[in-house]
Amino acid sequence: MNKLIMLLVLSFTFSCGMANSQGGKEVVKIQTNAQCGQCKERIEEKLNYTSGVSYAELNLDNKVVEVKYNSAKITAEEIRKIISDLGYNADEVKADAEAQSNLPKCCQPGGHK
Repeated sequence: MNKLIMLLVLSFTFSCGMANSQGGKEVVKIQTNAQCGQCKERIEEKLNYTSGVSYAELNLDNKVVEVKYNSAKITAEEIRKIISDLGYNADEVKADAEAQSNLPKCCQPGGHK
């Protein structure tokens, strides 16, 4: 009986450890220069439909996007690059200049006051 209990405990411990290691769930908060509801919609839609991202929400008050993602599928740097490719700064990654110039005027730097 003791061996059975010990086996069950070890089995449970091992399965919990495997579940945590396979999850790879991470959270990153990225400072952007987003300014309005259109910016919010554009960034959230792109990230929320990106493979490996389970959740993205932009807070316009502080311009920070919180992203929950699977680090086995995508990296924080790749997420920053996606934001940059949309035309926005993402922490130290500067916005792609061409993409930024193609944004609506209200979404460009200085466009929303």
